[in-house]
Amino acid sequence: MPHVIAAVRPGADDAAVVPVAGAMAALLCADVRRVDLVARPTADAAPILAALQAVDAVAAVVSRDAVDDPGWEALLQGAAQPLVLVPEKGRAPERIDRILIPLDGTVEAAEAVAETVLLCAGAGLELIVLHVFDASTVPAYWDQAAHARECWEQEFLARHCGVPGVRLHLRSGVAGEHVVDVAESEEVDLIALAWSQRLIPGRAGTVRRTVAEASAPVALIPVLPR
Repeated sequence: MPHVIAAVRPGADDAAVVPVAGAMAALLCADVRRVDLVARPTADAAPILAALQAVDAVAAVVSRDAVDDPGWEALLQGAAQPLVLVPEKGRAPERIDRILIPLDGTVEAAEAVAETVLLCAGAGLELIVLHVFDASTVPAYWDQAAHARECWEQEFLARHCGVPGVRLHLRSGVAGEHVVDVAESEEVDLIALAWSQRLIPGRAGTVRRTVAEASAPVALIPVLPR
């Protein structure tokens, strides 16, 4: 049977990680398998990566605070399945009803979250998509007739998130500045972020800021090589 890994440090993460792992398992029609971690965070990436290599492992849930240690870069960059980071002092929902999906307009990001989108839509969850324009991507007609914006929104959702009932938020500026704000205002239970697993300087700015500041769990979904 498919399973979600709940990676728990001794005496530290039960109140945060375990409920979210249960919520993810319910969403994914899976069970929960607990992995008890040692007290030294730098030694904990290996057992989680090993557990994720099982053919029936579908995700891992871990405390966000645990991944602050540099030793966790191996986990962030090596996990082939979604990795859900739970803020220790944020919200730990026992049920997932509303999900925020930031999309940058690339095919790679849309493909990475496509399975999640279909699964959540089929389960009747509320899906909220966020797209942030920058100076190079804002449509030339953006300040013109309202119907132009409506047509653009419909085309964007059809191309990148083709399920009914999705709500689209549009913002302009730096994506990392808006994901947390929209997640808070919409009171989402989960943020699902496609990412390249590249942590070199200058990369993954949206992921870094969202993970650091969001009060909701953040699911990092690897972008697979094309």
